[in-house]
Amino acid sequence: MKFLNHIIRVLIGLVFIFSGLSKLFPIEPFEIVFVDLGVADWIWAPFIARFIIAFEITLGLCIVFNIWLKSIIYKVTQGSLIVFTAYLIFILITKGNDEDCGCFGSFIVLTPIESIIKNVILMLLLLVVKRRHYTLGVVNWMIIPFLAMAFTSTFLLNRVGLQNAAGIELNEAIDYTELPALYNTGEKVDFSKGKIIVAYLSYSCSHCESAAHKLHFLETKYEIDNLYVVLGSKHEKNIQVFLDKTKIEYPFIWMDGDEFFKYSGGGLPAFVYLEDGVLKKKWIGEFFKVEEIEAIIKP
Repeated sequence: MKFLNHIIRVLIGLVFIFSGLSKLFPIEPFEIVFVDLGVADWIWAPFIARFIIAFEITLGLCIVFNIWLKSIIYKVTQGSLIVFTAYLIFILITKGNDEDCGCFGSFIVLTPIESIIKNVILMLLLLVVKRRHYTLGVVNWMIIPFLAMAFTSTFLLNRVGLQNAAGIELNEAIDYTELPALYNTGEKVDFSKGKIIVAYLSYSCSHCESAAHKLHFLETKYEIDNLYVVLGSKHEKNIQVFLDKTKIEYPFIWMDGDEFFKYSGGGLPAFVYLEDGVLKKKWIGEFFKVEEIEAIIKP
């Protein structure tokens, strides 16, 4: 029984560690949760997301190594499971059971109900796990290197950049008549009329994938009809891979040659805002100000 107790405890701890690490790459879907809930903006959400990931890893390390701090870790762990479960119930009520809860990032897809069951099992297992309370206080001080390890690894492995790079104001006529037709429909888009944003994303660019996650979030908030994606990829087979990973459903143009960079300007991701064929604003790089693009595309 003692051996079984150790196995159960270590498995619980590993679940918490894996849950934290799996959210790091990509971290954007987890950051978006806090923007969606209205508890943070695009600047603070990356910090909150990494703090919670580090918190999960710290709890996991303490449980694995039997560090309970006179049941403080036990109570915090049970409390966090209750909070996470309450959030899952909220998702279940507001969005249904088809949503991926994001508990294990993109590694394991769980519905809210599946994740609630997982949390209940963890809470029940924690009830029966025997906790060792050390008489030597020095052992409990191990939480300090655990905290340092968790927070250092979380913020260094996926560093935070401030999402506040404003667009460059321009006023240049631009000719997009040579752009290919839309990939799925074969329809040519007239970029010389109306207010339009064109997003240049590359399959091989990790920052473009990050930007696409943010575009998908905007897509879930509004009915958008004035944003087009130009996707650069040398191989057609990569198109669906990119769409599956990012879940974007905007009309898009596929470009497989170097002319893609002529249109994008070289820096990626790139966004251009057109008014009746005149380039008014451009954003280049991963830290584009999402609020500016949102203000343009929302109905």
